[in-house]
Amino acid sequence: MAWLISRVRPRILSAGDQPLRGAVQLNDPTDGQRAAAVRLVGRPRRAGSALRVDLAVVEEILRRGPWPAGLADAALTLSGPVVDRAAERARAAAAWEAARDHLVPALRRFPGLVQWWHTWCAAGGLKRAAGAEAARTSAASAPAVAADLVKRVAAVLERLPATGQPLAVLAREAVGDAHGLDASRPLGRLAAAVVRAAFLPGSVDGEGATGEWSTRDVWAAAGVILSNVASTALCLGVPGAGPAGSDGGRDRSRGATATTLEAMRTARMPVVLTLDQVRSGGVRTVPRGGVVHVCENPTIVEVVAERWARAAGDVPGAVGPVLVCTSGQPSTATIDLLRTLAAEGAQVRYHGDFDWAGLRIAWSLRTHVAWVPWRYTAADYRAAVQDGSPSLHLTGGPAQCPWDPELAIAMTECGLAVEEEAVAHLLAADVLARWAR
Repeated sequence: MAWLISRVRPRILSAGDQPLRGAVQLNDPTDGQRAAAVRLVGRPRRAGSALRVDLAVVEEILRRGPWPAGLADAALTLSGPVVDRAAERARAAAAWEAARDHLVPALRRFPGLVQWWHTWCAAGGLKRAAGAEAARTSAASAPAVAADLVKRVAAVLERLPATGQPLAVLAREAVGDAHGLDASRPLGRLAAAVVRAAFLPGSVDGEGATGEWSTRDVWAAAGVILSNVASTALCLGVPGAGPAGSDGGRDRSRGATATTLEAMRTARMPVVLTLDQVRSGGVRTVPRGGVVHVCENPTIVEVVAERWARAAGDVPGAVGPVLVCTSGQPSTATIDLLRTLAAEGAQVRYHGDFDWAGLRIAWSLRTHVAWVPWRYTAADYRAAVQDGSPSLHLTGGPAQCPWDPELAIAMTECGLAVEEEAVAHLLAADVLARWAR
């Protein structure tokens, strides 16, 4: 009669405390199954190929003597408890919602994060992150792991934006583990995704990032650096500061940075500065009336350096051409360098790729450093397209450019991206026009 028990089990939860009713049927029973049914409930009134058992009859027989608690209790005793799958699913859904909602306080501070967070969780992002963390730590309950992850991410967001704080220090303060926000950890990847949506909202969709930004870029947008050494700035012609009063190690750092900058400027060669060097005091400010050119791609620095190296000479007494490269999303070192160079009122001029990622990079820099467009307007874009500059098709979602709203319109109309390298000769001429003979 095992077949009877298996057919009874699905009815137990819906019946509650009431006796089971209805009938169950077994098609093509064996002789042994027929004989067992006869021993239990007697011979059927009508013979047939199927075996049909009335549950009310079974209930009456059992409750009359052999099993007073009834058929449901007998089935549970013989085969184990029945799991309420619907209730389990409801409890699990509630647990996942509770885990998700631990980010609500942060959502109040970053309202632009709300839609992305709910869409990302609905798409399974949080479950995947919790699954990876559960596998790493051998934890049993995925919703509980998810809740802990979200609480930790909320603790991270409470401390953002930062002002050049190393990621390891932030991780130690927020989650109690200097390596907790490493990209190799599920928590680190989750935190980076959330920070990306909060500080670079135009770079994500419902599933996550569009791939335009590196992990360094994402954390830099929130004022966090991977390390003082990892955050760097590529530059050309940046002047070194003069000597300062003795300040022990600080003075040595300043002097070393200033000496390096002056040597590289004299050699007309690019140099990469770490954040520590930028903050050492060894960078000399460009005076008011001067210009600091900023490009997005390192190739522009190479082209300018090569042309400057071949130039006959410099304007006597002039600081010389100053060019800084963001190398994509500007790092903390790049932002600090530009702020130092422009501290006395020098004009910062910016050029980047004519694509949606380029516009977002430009806007990101603009939130930290004031700049004016440098061949980076709708007219410049149309001229580049008409001149036959190598172009690619625009991809990704459109971006805004408040410095020239017509630029986004022109790019949408033409549907072409113009990489900065395509106009490198024009940019190099601009940078060197005032300085090289």
